[in-house]
Amino acid sequence: MRNRAAVLFATLIFASLVGTPVMAHLTGVFAHFVQDINDPTASTRMLRQQLDSVGKRLAALQPEVVAARMAYDREAAAAVRTIRFYDIYAGSALGALWAGAQDPIDVIASTELMQRRLRDDLEALAKLSRDYAQLHGKESSLRRYANLLVPFRDAAAARERRLSQPPPGLVSPFAEPYIAYRIAEDWEQLRGTTFVLYFHWAARRIADRGMSEILTAVDEGGESWLLQEEVLNALVGGDSFPFVENAEFFLRADHINFSARIISALDAYDLLTIGQLERTGPSGFQYRVEAIFVDGMPIDPNDPDVQREVYQGRLLGIDLDAVMPDDASVVTFEQKNGSIEFRFR
Repeated sequence: MRNRAAVLFATLIFASLVGTPVMAHLTGVFAHFVQDINDPTASTRMLRQQLDSVGKRLAALQPEVVAARMAYDREAAAAVRTIRFYDIYAGSALGALWAGAQDPIDVIASTELMQRRLRDDLEALAKLSRDYAQLHGKESSLRRYANLLVPFRDAAAARERRLSQPPPGLVSPFAEPYIAYRIAEDWEQLRGTTFVLYFHWAARRIADRGMSEILTAVDEGGESWLLQEEVLNALVGGDSFPFVENAEFFLRADHINFSARIISALDAYDLLTIGQLERTGPSGFQYRVEAIFVDGMPIDPNDPDVQREVYQGRLLGIDLDAVMPDDASVVTFEQKNGSIEFRFR
């Protein structure tokens, strides 16, 4: 409580020294940063909950994958022995049966027994194939959750680094308001010139490439299509946009996350967003951002500029009208781990 009051007092002194431009920020992004330093906001609590949730899912999946891998290895060893038997001995055994048999009925009966055994072995191989598919899915989920943990940890680490390394000549509680002010000032520039423009550029890039080139058909009838994480990142991720580095989308069943390194004139920041896919029309969708973190500091969701340009804007707009069948009137979607599945109805 004493430290909280000290930071608030230092904030008021800092505001009075810098002047009226800072006072404007005290009612917006800057004030939200300072509040969050003292008492974590809902956005920061969301960040911590997401970090804990991903960690728990990762911990729960690891023993499942290990057990599935061991079971698969045992079944695979038996399958190899079966395949080798049929490859080496089955033909010879059948030939010997016909050559040494005295009664054709015995041959037929023995052949039927071999056929039943063959069917059992084929079913065992089919089960092994299904088990492998399930194992591959679990291993893929494990890898994806491990990858998702990285930007959350980076955001938390960036916040700690900012607050633990005050500028020369400043100490707590005077350093925290200054740090918050610098980030808020940079965000005011980055929001319109880099953040929003990047998502509009990504939407144009997707539209120019064509949804039929980006989506993968799930069925031959063209009723279901997948937007895969790897395809999306290959198209709009990485360092393709000015002042945005290591851009990457993480498509998950519960959220769509985006991380990048954004560059300002004097600094660089770890950016993390958490959101969902949202419908904008019968065949239109957008990325609905629920939380934004700049070096782990949450952007105020009630800030008018954020409301206008981010939450009410059409970020990463996607229109599937070009691939919609003639007999369909609406597109539904389902977020999955590593993809988004669109279905035409």
